[in-house]
Amino acid sequence: MNVQNLEPIRKRVAKVIKAFDAARSEPNSATTASTMTNHTWFSGRLLLMSMFCLTPLMMFTCVTGDLSAKEPASTKQPDYSDELPRIAPTDPDASLSTFTVAEGFQIQQVAAEPLVGSPVAIEWDEHGAMFVCEMRGYSENRDDGISSIAKLTDSDGDGVYDERVEFASGLFWPTALFPYDGGLFVGDAPDLLYLKDTDGDGMADLKQRVLTGFGTSNVQGLMNSFRWGLDNRIHIACSSVGGEIRHAHAAPDVAGISIRGRDLALNPRTYQFEPTSGAAQHGMSFDDWGRKFVSSNSDHIQQVMYDDADIARNPFVVPPPSRISIAADGPQAEVFRTSPVEPWRIVRTRLRVSGAVKGVVEGGGRAAGYFTGATGVTIYRGDAWPKKWKGYAFVGDVGSNLIHRKMLEQNGLEFVAKRIDDQSEFVTSTDIWFRPAQFANAPDGTLHVIDVYREVIEHPLSLPEQIKKHLDLTSGRDRGRIYRIVPTPYKHRPLQSLAKAKTAELVELLAHENAWHRETAARLLYQRQDPSAIEPLRTLIRESSSPLGRMHALYALDGLAALDGPILLRGLQDTHPQVRRHALRLIESVPLTASIQQRLAELTEDESIEVRYQLAFALANTKGDVRVDSLMRILSHDPNDRWINAAVQTAVGDDADKLLARLSQIETLQGKSAASFKQQLEQQIASRSRNAHSGHDRDPQSHVATTAAVRSPESVAKRQRVVAAYRDALSMPSDLERGRKHFQKHCSACHRVEGVGHEIGPNLATIKSRGEETLLTAVLDPNREVNPQYINYVVATVDGEIVSGMIIDEGATSLTLRRGDNVTDTVLRIDIDELKNTGLSIMPEGFEDAMDKQAVADLIAYLMQAS
Repeated sequence: MNVQNLEPIRKRVAKVIKAFDAARSEPNSATTASTMTNHTWFSGRLLLMSMFCLTPLMMFTCVTGDLSAKEPASTKQPDYSDELPRIAPTDPDASLSTFTVAEGFQIQQVAAEPLVGSPVAIEWDEHGAMFVCEMRGYSENRDDGISSIAKLTDSDGDGVYDERVEFASGLFWPTALFPYDGGLFVGDAPDLLYLKDTDGDGMADLKQRVLTGFGTSNVQGLMNSFRWGLDNRIHIACSSVGGEIRHAHAAPDVAGISIRGRDLALNPRTYQFEPTSGAAQHGMSFDDWGRKFVSSNSDHIQQVMYDDADIARNPFVVPPPSRISIAADGPQAEVFRTSPVEPWRIVRTRLRVSGAVKGVVEGGGRAAGYFTGATGVTIYRGDAWPKKWKGYAFVGDVGSNLIHRKMLEQNGLEFVAKRIDDQSEFVTSTDIWFRPAQFANAPDGTLHVIDVYREVIEHPLSLPEQIKKHLDLTSGRDRGRIYRIVPTPYKHRPLQSLAKAKTAELVELLAHENAWHRETAARLLYQRQDPSAIEPLRTLIRESSSPLGRMHALYALDGLAALDGPILLRGLQDTHPQVRRHALRLIESVPLTASIQQRLAELTEDESIEVRYQLAFALANTKGDVRVDSLMRILSHDPNDRWINAAVQTAVGDDADKLLARLSQIETLQGKSAASFKQQLEQQIASRSRNAHSGHDRDPQSHVATTAAVRSPESVAKRQRVVAAYRDALSMPSDLERGRKHFQKHCSACHRVEGVGHEIGPNLATIKSRGEETLLTAVLDPNREVNPQYINYVVATVDGEIVSGMIIDEGATSLTLRRGDNVTDTVLRIDIDELKNTGLSIMPEGFEDAMDKQAVADLIAYLMQAS
């Protein structure tokens, strides 16, 4: 059927649907809740289509608005109001009926509005009070200062919170929090704050800026997920915007430390901090043994393979990227929602999909059904569920209103995350307002779910204006729910306060089955700095049957500056491989006695690859033949493992030439692996020699000064004139084939369309969804709106070499830039003389010099219809 003939039918049906939708949102006489469920509404729409005797294809088109042919051109902006009905919320009392939960589990509500609003993170203090981070300013109202921290208590011990005190108000975009010493560390970018109630009224009267410099350019890329680490530090996920971090009250001339591409760990007693590996978008979790997992919007579960500090030992080594995707079904895996697809998603997808030519945009052109908003990855570590579920991963998808779970299977040093639920999910809701953004292992041993509960949860810039004007991005800021997932059957376990627990009792809790108890006990021991804990901790290491307890005790002693050689040696000899691995992590805390060095040599034959991996890093503390011999033995066990190779390369230090000379003795190191390993050794030897002869003696972590350029007013004005002069191109006749050729010639070095080119710059489907005018501006004034991910950097090395491109990977010792035609350059930090942030897009200005108006008209017409 011709699209022009279909349009009047769509308009006629839309009028009926509009009345139907209005009836859906009207309240009944008893409550303000909708009288119609989402599924009933969607089914009713389909029934209305059938009454108009439409074909199935036409019915789908009228429900979704998904035309397979290009809509007729019009100078008037299309009005999508009839296709974008508002969706009513579900009352808290009725919300449980919207959920489907996997067999053996149930979901319970523990808090809801008006007790909480826009919750994005929760933590419990040692008294058992729940602190809730309320990001009411999401997504465009940061400067209004309407966000807050709530303190919730359960007065009758039934597991449902019933009292609220506003602990702090007037915050901007708070995204995370963590209790310490009677107060809270709160992430409110650009600042990390410390808030404390000093007069006992439940409200913070002390507000201290601790660190500053965290990025704020992306509301969905802010710091998040504060976690207590085994090393007695608070670990912070710094997300995609990074920052130049410094102490808030440092002198103005004190340079910050770049966390671009990395996370951060803070010592809560001293406020000292250092970068750590990570930097996924939103979500970070440790398992019981300190392994780190992260998540990003379309890459739902990733593993962090090494700690930044381990790699930083050797500034002459380029390691593999620290994060790897581990989902067996792929990063943007299929999900099985039970909620109807939001109307605005359907309309946006249609705008992103080709008109005349079918093709893949996202998810095969589907508006939903795959991970698009993965967030809050959390490893279950409680004791209320059956033991078999401990160590499983849980990830929310806020765009699909569901919680996904994965089983983690170890394959060497890497994990493989496998789907558990066949054609279903762990938890789904028919309510599109359900937004499970974060999770928490709770004091009662259950897994808690933080539901932001918003009508729309989306980055504002990803919403085309013709859609956005019909939405209310503030809708739901006064709503929010917190749930717990419990087994069936389940009996609630009231929390006993740990605030007044004796030191000896805290030591015993280090072996508790519930992670919250272990970590809270560890935090309190570090907080108190009580010397009377030392002997009970040593006894626990010698006598406890719990390997988790023995491991925590080692770190507790280290936090008290009481870890000695004999106790560490006992850890190195422990029967459990994870205790041995963590003893190796603490090796720098004690002198390397002869007995410890002997034990290190023995561990080169350890049965666990994780122990041998950590041993390789630990051997950086040794020298000469002892180091080379041990690294040779480690390498011979796993000659083709890239992580073992990286650890050996890092640890060998200034003995790299000795190791290179002896590589021929490892018979199993052959072929490409041997050649690559030898080449890396040769490169680090050359780099070490080059820097030794240059006279430079610099710290690669601090010597690089990042400068930033600012666009001049004249440049801004010129670009505006160019865009205005070319606006006529949008109404000119166009030729798609000529446009395709212009794309191949001018754009394919950094963009990929219809299988041609390289995906270096932004996805053109995202840009074109915002209309032809936006696309014209992106072509002719690429620096008007630059995503930090695509900023062009220029690196000048100490040898006078200049390289440029966008930074795609950054670690302790190196950074990698990507430029046109997918060419990458990796530069050691120690070789960098200056790193310049141009402030400009990787896409150059001046396309008007290469293309006249007709060429631009052809190019834009091609891009608007291409997939």
